[in-house]
This record gives sequence, structure tokens and C-alpha cells, in this order.
Amino acid sequence: MSKCKSKCYYYYLLFILVVVVVSTTTSTNARAGETHLVGGDQGWTQFPNYTAWALHNTFQVGDTLVFSYAQQLHNVVQVNQTAYHQCLRDPNLGMLQSGNDSVILQQAGLI
Repeated sequence: MSKCKSKCYYYYLLFILVVVVVSTTTSTNARAGETHLVGGDQGWTQFPNYTAWALHNTFQVGDTLVFSYAQQLHNVVQVNQTAYHQCLRDPNLGMLQSGNDSVILQQAGLI
């Protein structure tokens, strides 16, 4: 297992947000936002296939991403694209640590 792979599972938030935002479709019909459990039944864990999970979901502005994980083992760190590609934790754009965190998609586009 590569050093980056073992270190970077905290940084999947950026990847998920990019996939989500790129996958975001806009609609002229008003609708209530949907809630998506990140990772599906497995939740937010180490080394899952978030790409497959994201490809099986449709995301729109107003949807909520829920990160459910063991608080003592994991967290969710939001990083920029450069930090993601270089597997850097700091500087980060925010850290979620409650074990049951929600992020509402506010806008379409890259975050």
C-alpha cells in the first residue's frame, strides 16, 4: 500500500465535493434537497471506493452530504486541489470531527 494511499483517506472530501459539484445538475423546478450518506451503507471509512459511490448518485445544489464514521478513528478534512494531489493535510479549509457531519451543497462548480 502506498504512503499516500494510507495517508490520504482523510482528504477524500475534496474529491467527493468535486465529483458532486461536477455532477450537479440544475433544474428550473423547485425541489427539496436530498440527503446522501457518503459511502452508502459503509459510511465514511478508510479506503472505500467513493468514485463508484458518487457515480451511482445524482447531486444538486441544496442536497446534503452526511459523513458518518467512528469519531475516535476518523475525521473529514476539506482541502484544496493542490493539497489533495500532494496528500497534504495542512493548510486545510476545515475539519469535521463529530462522527456525524453534514455538508449542504451551496453552489454548482468546483469548490
